[in-house]
Amino acid sequence: MPRYYDIDAILAEEELIPCTTLFDFSYLSHLDPDVAPQRMHQLPEGSRIKMPLWGVQKWAMMGFVRLSLPRHFQRKSRERIEAEPAEVDLRKRNERFFLSGISLVNLIEASSKQVAKAIANSGRNPRRNKHSAAFEAVKLEADELRKTLLLAYTGDRLGHTLDWALSSVGDDVTQYTCKLTEMERRLFASGAKAISNLTRWKLHGNKRCVIRKIAPFTKEEREMMDEDRENKRQRINQ
Repeated sequence: MPRYYDIDAILAEEELIPCTTLFDFSYLSHLDPDVAPQRMHQLPEGSRIKMPLWGVQKWAMMGFVRLSLPRHFQRKSRERIEAEPAEVDLRKRNERFFLSGISLVNLIEASSKQVAKAIANSGRNPRRNKHSAAFEAVKLEADELRKTLLLAYTGDRLGHTLDWALSSVGDDVTQYTCKLTEMERRLFASGAKAISNLTRWKLHGNKRCVIRKIAPFTKEEREMMDEDRENKRQRINQ
């Protein structure tokens, strides 16, 4: 789980999540600009709205809304990523693509379990039972998204990132790094730093250490040092 003050985690939770309301909400019609004027301040059941990940967590866990995947996490986008993971510009989709994706997957799985438990406890509640199939479909989509994220981060894309990091010391690599997410850029920087340190060690690591001669103390400095030692002896004797 990310740390509370982790800036990357905070920015990753700004991802807008499409969701469907499962109840009528009062005084929240501003969340859906398509609400009919005659509904006044009411957000009706079945409204399609978008909310940031941090703002929809509580509603999802309480079963007030049903989450959906953003377009860049849906099946067509996943298929493109799985086909050529090393060539896809993930940063254009989301600067924190992996962190946002895994946070969304974890939320969908946790909320699905919570809602399934509530449906089981409520028995034959038609209001909840009619949504159980939709929740199950979203959970299956989240499982597929988790596999795609793992494949993209640890497959050919990771190999390309390490190759560029280890073989481009001193070169301009902005053409490649502009496609990387923030998590991948940190990995790239760690690899580049490691190869740079290795190169410096190969150049200077096996040389003998040169012992520099220390300049002799002046007469005044020796007198001050003797005086300090004498004062310490006196304090000890006292």
